[in-house]
Amino acid sequence: MNFDIGADPSAEEGGEDEGVDDQAVKVVDIIDTFRLQEQPPFDKKQFVMFMKRYLRQTVPKLESEKQKIIKKHIDSATKFLVSKLKDFQL
Repeated sequence: MNFDIGADPSAEEGGEDEGVDDQAVKVVDIIDTFRLQEQPPFDKKQFVMFMKRYLRQTVPKLESEKQKIIKKHIDSATKFLVSKLKDFQL
């Protein structure tokens, strides 16, 4: 029996790691699978317009209790998001 098969790749012929691709590119699998692309950043005005349009379409579909909660907290939530807008990656 030969127990030294593959034990020391530098001692074998070739001398280099034949199975390693040095040019391999690492990607995040979810981003690559769905072919997501970074979007241009929102400015404050665009973001506020987006939120208003989104809420106009979404809030009527919620139960009345959840609508009240959204309407109560949306202004403070939007202000917080606008203050952090430059840190987001869309």
